[in-house]
Amino acid sequence: MITLKKTAGLLGGLCIAMASTTGAAQTLYQNETGTHDGYYYSFWKDSGDASFTLMPGGRYQSQWNSSTNNWVGGKGWNPGGRKVVNYEGYYGVNSSQNSYLALYGWTRNPLIEFYIIESYGSYDPSSCSGGTNYGTFQSDGATYRMRRCQRVQQPSIEGTQTFYQYFSVREPIKGYGNVSGTITTGNHFDAWASVGLNLGTFDYMVMASEGYQSSGSSDITVSEGTSSGGGSSGGGSGGPSSTDIVVNARGAAGGEHINLLIDGNIVADWTLTTSMAAYVYSGSAAGDVQVEYDNDVSGADVILDSVYINGETREAESMEYNTATYGNGECGGGSYSETMHCNGVIGFGDTGACFSGDCAAPPPTNDPITVRAEGISGSEHINLLVGGNVVADWTLATGMNDYTYTGGASGDVQVEYDNDATGRDVVLDYVLVNGEIREAEDMEYNTATYGNGSCGGGSYSETMHCSGVIGFGNSDACFSNSCN
Repeated sequence: MITLKKTAGLLGGLCIAMASTTGAAQTLYQNETGTHDGYYYSFWKDSGDASFTLMPGGRYQSQWNSSTNNWVGGKGWNPGGRKVVNYEGYYGVNSSQNSYLALYGWTRNPLIEFYIIESYGSYDPSSCSGGTNYGTFQSDGATYRMRRCQRVQQPSIEGTQTFYQYFSVREPIKGYGNVSGTITTGNHFDAWASVGLNLGTFDYMVMASEGYQSSGSSDITVSEGTSSGGGSSGGGSGGPSSTDIVVNARGAAGGEHINLLIDGNIVADWTLTTSMAAYVYSGSAAGDVQVEYDNDVSGADVILDSVYINGETREAESMEYNTATYGNGECGGGSYSETMHCNGVIGFGDTGACFSGDCAAPPPTNDPITVRAEGISGSEHINLLVGGNVVADWTLATGMNDYTYTGGASGDVQVEYDNDATGRDVVLDYVLVNGEIREAEDMEYNTATYGNGSCGGGSYSETMHCSGVIGFGNSDACFSNSCN
């Protein structure tokens, strides 16, 4: 298996040489972190012949063979955070090699190791024993599967610690050879927050290649782009709360002190009385929301009822991330509680997330969505899904026709073919969304095209041979730079 815990701990450790270099190419054979031509880099191996070459800008090259037990390296940023990350280049492995290509990083307070997996070889890095799955969401035209794992007393950027790992795993993976893609990190952070997987203050974040007891090479260039307006179906907008943030709390003794943290920064603080009261923050900070209790003494506790964010009430007893409740013999050993016995935090997700499905949101633009399609037999049935919900459906004719929805729903757009039978196929020409035409043959996420011996085995096609979907991105995105 890929020993990610080992790479992570040593990459962040103080034992690694630190360097700051210019854009001239430089090949590393020993562990090192630093900056090079405007990008943070990290390279680590535990043995063997792996090498890592710093190229101009965000480019790096690597080579490794089975003499190396485990290695990892990449270029990116320190600190990481909300970015549109573009990558391209060559990922020189195959399905028999134990390797991955991923955006990889850390946060502190809480200590979290996170991965956005774009491709892997013989082993899925999220395949930990005892992990928890949290469903899927869409971002950048693809579906990602969310999973959380726990590392117990393993190396980290803060020494040997117990910490969680968060994964987004691309489905399907990008594959091997020439690769390119975009990762809108905020979509992943928001999707994780929407299921209670909160991050802390960002440390480094790199577009990494890794190999474990394998052979391969990579030549990857990373850069920072600009947001297209797309989003994830699982998380929030990544923006500030659309309403004031109201913390409902009281102290057991009176005099207990709490802080409201957004994206790791204290934006408000209050000293509690023994009566339940509403404490209001009216600013526009955006990011992960935590309430921190910081002056615990004997006889003092905080009763944290709820936090009102983005037009919805989030109950403390519904929140999993909790380092302030006493349980199982220690502070931080309990979750899903409104009582803060110890100094610590309860996490409430992102300011722009919507857990209940009923939040304050900007009004829809009411731009129509037009699906241009035809059936081979004339009995094919399709659904238009927006934000995961069926908002319109049609039975197709044998000639190419326009089918239009004007209801104003927003979110990820998919067209689903749901009644495949012998002699039936759907030819899906394009979808008109946000004033631009998105051609079916340009869309990568496709579970309806037959290819490589299976349904869903083909992409970039307008023919839907099987029951399945083609994804067309977010209703608010703009791929062409010519939108409403």
